Amino acid sequence: MMNLQRLASYISLSLPVIFILGLAFVIHANPWFSFTGNALSDMGSIRNPVNYYFNGFLMIFATLGFIAAIGTLRNGLSYLMPLAMVFLFLVGVFPEEYPPHAPSAVLFYLLALADIAIIGIKLGRSAGYVWSVSAVLTFALMLYLIKARVFRGLAIPELIGAATILAWFVYIGLLQLRLS
Repeated sequence: MMNLQRLASYISLSLPVIFILGLAFVIHANPWFSFTGNALSDMGSIRNPVNYYFNGFLMIFATLGFIAAIGTLRNGLSYLMPLAMVFLFLVGVFPEEYPPHAPSAVLFYLLALADIAIIGIKLGRSAGYVWSVSAVLTFALMLYLIKARVFRGLAIPELIGAATILAWFVYIGLLQLRLS
């Protein structure tokens, strides 16, 4: 029987594929969506008749991310990521028209990237500092793109943050497999 640590590691490694396939499916169901003109959450809007695709996908993805994050927490390789995944789940529960949506989305990115930076410092020279710097630069780039209004929508800054977080899950999944 597979233990929680190995399960969490395998889920961590699979998250990028699940994210890409799930997002591709949701975008296919929403042909009006524009990476430069929309936020990802626009696909989960109450005005969108197929919003359940995006919101459902987000909640399933966040649940898998939570399982992976609990595995890293048990190994001392996470502090904030499980809570970040709870906030990501709430982004799916509350469409963008509801007040909890925006704070949940911001807290997801803030907590996830902060966790990567903190654990990167903890890991130190064994590639950890690179992750810490990457998390800080990702957050700074996201803020710049949003504040400078480089794009009309938020999807590209959101995907930049997601890419760093997903890459981290792959790294941490491989690290956990090596430790087990």
